[in-house]
Amino acid sequence: MDANLTCEIHPSQLGESLLDCARQKLERLVLKWHRTPHWEGAVLAYENERLITDDDHGGSNPMDHQIGLVMPYLPYVQVSLRASLLVFAPQKGHVLVGTVHKLAADYVGMLVLGVFNAVLPKDSVDQKYHGSFQGGSNMATKKKKGVVVEEGTALRFRVEAIRVEGDLITVVGSMKGEDYGPVE
Repeated sequence: MDANLTCEIHPSQLGESLLDCARQKLERLVLKWHRTPHWEGAVLAYENERLITDDDHGGSNPMDHQIGLVMPYLPYVQVSLRASLLVFAPQKGHVLVGTVHKLAADYVGMLVLGVFNAVLPKDSVDQKYHGSFQGGSNMATKKKKGVVVEEGTALRFRVEAIRVEGDLITVVGSMKGEDYGPVE
């Protein structure tokens, strides 16, 4: 998605390239959850970043070639930036795949894309799946019939909710139904 962003640059950075300063802001967005009026999610990557000038807004006066705006009451220069963003933005009902990294008595913990936390509460896992999260040791689990879920298993699940704490997210999922379970 193409996004327009603003960046506040401290006067001590004005000797540097404004685009490099703006890229620092983009770097701070990566892998953190953000909510804006135009998009919500975690930026995975960005490209084609560039500063926006008044010429981009149709200004006809050559003297209006403005890149930064000095903010009143604050010692910062505000610049506008346009970039193409790759955003991870799961929503309720989406189907994701996570890799199990923790089996607890009441939940299965996973990582989606190797980075984002996901959790399957015990009551959201179909009874045909077995693991130490179902109240047994690994030895007892292997004696039961059905599919065994263990660390390292890739699981397909449905998103039930997104929990946001600060700039980090946890995807809460369900693995009930025929379309969900281990991925081979």
